[in-house]
Parts: sequence; structure tokens; C-alpha cells
Amino acid sequence: MPTSKHEYAFPIKVIKHAQHFNIKFLTIPKLTASGEIYAEAEYYAYRVLADHLLPLKAHPEKIQALTNQTMTDKTTDSHSFLCLIFVPANLDPHKMQAQFIIPRDSAAHAHAELNKITHLIDEKTPF
Repeated sequence: MPTSKHEYAFPIKVIKHAQHFNIKFLTIPKLTASGEIYAEAEYYAYRVLADHLLPLKAHPEKIQALTNQTMTDKTTDSHSFLCLIFVPANLDPHKMQAQFIIPRDSAAHAHAELNKITHLIDEKTPF
């Protein structure tokens, strides 16, 4: 959860492909990031998001409007999962954090999603 009202949250979809991870920003469809491993893709997602938001820094209402857009492509499968990227008010990419979105409908569903994410981001697990 954001720690103050001045932080922003952006939903993303992480997709594992055979040779890389791709990250789609669900409220800013023109933004994407990718990397060979999950940590690299996450880092590039922070950089891409910061680059997109920095020109809007003087207009926090415009940044907030981007967080309120309708999410696109929020379905997942066995090779994808959802996260939120939390952005501080100063838009510093080094202070951004990602948090997995875990379903709350049942313990079994949450456990299955956690196992899927663990399997997908494990660098030793083949595609």
C-alpha cells in the first residue's frame, strides 16, 4: 500500500517468454519494459515509468489521472501475473517498489498464484 497520499500506484502485467520477461503498464498501454530475468525487467520498468512521469512532475494531478485509467489486459495465464508499482512523489526510480497482486477469493487460489509467480521468476526454472 502507498505510505502516503502523495504516492502513486501503477498496475502492470508481467509476461514470461522463452528468453525474456515483458512488462506491460496496464493504465499506460504505450509503455513497456523487458529484461532477460525478472529483476532486470522490473528495473527497466522503473526507469521507463520514471522517464514517462518526470515531464509531469509539476502536475501531480496528471500523474494521478494516469493511475485512474481503466486497466487493459488484466487477465493472466500460466506465464503471466499482475503487480503494482508504487511510485514516490519525487518519482525517483530507485525508490519505486513492485508488489505482487495476490487473489483474496480463497487461500487455495492465493497459494496457487504465489507458487506460479515463484516458479516464473525463479532464474533456475526453465520456460
